Amino acid sequence: MATARPIPFIGPPTQRATGTGDQRYVNVLFEIIKNETVGEQTVNCIKRPGLLNSTQPPAAAATGRGLYLWDHTGKIYTVFANKIWSNTTDLGVTLAASSGRVWFTETPASSSARLLIVSDGTDNYNITNADVITQIDEVDDADYPTNNLGPILYMDGYLFQPRSNGQLWNSDLNDFDSWTAASFLNVDTHGGGLEAIHILKDQIVALTKNRIEFFFNNGNPTGSPLLRIDQNTLFTGLAAKNSLAWAGDIMIFVAENSSGGDGGRFVMMISPGQAKDISSDSAIPINRFLSLELQTIGTCTAWMERVAGHLIYVLNLDLSERTFVYHVDSGLWCEWEIAAGGAKFDGIAATSNSGEIYIQNATNGRVHVLGTTTFQDSAANFTVTLQPGRTNGGSQNRKFESGISIIGDTTTGSVAYSYSDNDGTTFNTARNIDMTTARKRLTRCGSFYNRIRRFTYTQNAAFRVQAFVPEIDVGS
Repeated sequence: MATARPIPFIGPPTQRATGTGDQRYVNVLFEIIKNETVGEQTVNCIKRPGLLNSTQPPAAAATGRGLYLWDHTGKIYTVFANKIWSNTTDLGVTLAASSGRVWFTETPASSSARLLIVSDGTDNYNITNADVITQIDEVDDADYPTNNLGPILYMDGYLFQPRSNGQLWNSDLNDFDSWTAASFLNVDTHGGGLEAIHILKDQIVALTKNRIEFFFNNGNPTGSPLLRIDQNTLFTGLAAKNSLAWAGDIMIFVAENSSGGDGGRFVMMISPGQAKDISSDSAIPINRFLSLELQTIGTCTAWMERVAGHLIYVLNLDLSERTFVYHVDSGLWCEWEIAAGGAKFDGIAATSNSGEIYIQNATNGRVHVLGTTTFQDSAANFTVTLQPGRTNGGSQNRKFESGISIIGDTTTGSVAYSYSDNDGTTFNTARNIDMTTARKRLTRCGSFYNRIRRFTYTQNAAFRVQAFVPEIDVGS
């Protein structure tokens, strides 16, 4: 008699190299629904939202470099190539740096000048609520920190701006155009070069190549107002500033510390009172991908948003053409692709407005809306791939799969089911499991010793499944 045991559709990537033959879940989100009353939980694997075309500010293909919703005006500001756009209006300046990530910060309503400040790593661009831009550089103030890194922060009336030589500069108090020669401190006390800064609650986090240091506003009357919190220093560094993304009190980035005897890379999450490696314990193969990026890691991009109720960190890797997605709430990883064939997800930056998520495309000049009821990307179907890890059914004897069924919602179309009995080298011709019927099942699925199963769904429809149930007889 065949045994039938549900196997949940859930799990991290387990690729042995950079191939696609092992466990991977692509273009999905995981939902873990707990019912503490009866001590049970349900694991749902759902199709990710699709991309709707929103705007194309440059009206043509262009390199995306960053976007930001400024609540004060209700407009989305984007940078494509060397231009700044307010919604779809060109603000009429040509950026000094025509490539690389741009960074945004804003001053609060209580400040003397309400500004959105954009940095391209060379100059600053102060935007008023009337969309008037003033370009700020060393011509305006000889003490302006040139050769800066781009990330800028507003805190306590100061604009903070780092330089690659390890200096963390601050503007004059409540004057974001004026700088004083001694208004900085040196961050890279352990050597390694300053890479980026971020604000976490009331502290500034300085990320160098080898260390992460924390500072607070000590109110010093001269020089920098900041003071280092020595006991908070972390002995790891930032591999690439473009991997840095945040949401609320959580920041995530690709970390490394080659000079400290740890040449590998991993993904680190820092939140108040906690610093955690989120890739080594649950998805070590992702670290392998990070290491294989070599110096190309500098071109990676990342963003964080709450998508369909899930807070996610999305990391795009250029060399391997892969996008890895971390579910902050569940601690699980999956992959996203823009289309079949292994192309990484094109979104490089994100912002939100009244619950809608806006994604900036890397190359086509578009801003997309990540629509929770849309299951295509720019009107093109994309594929969900569910590929659990290799299994032998608990026996090295030959197994006979008399049937297989899916536990999941009734929806449009079919799931294509195929399998590999030669360790992922080849997969057989797929057969369809009808998802419109109450019993979603196939029969006569052959025999095997070890099997990798693959389920794919490409329809323009909602898709939610919990598990698959193989019906197996074990031979003698």
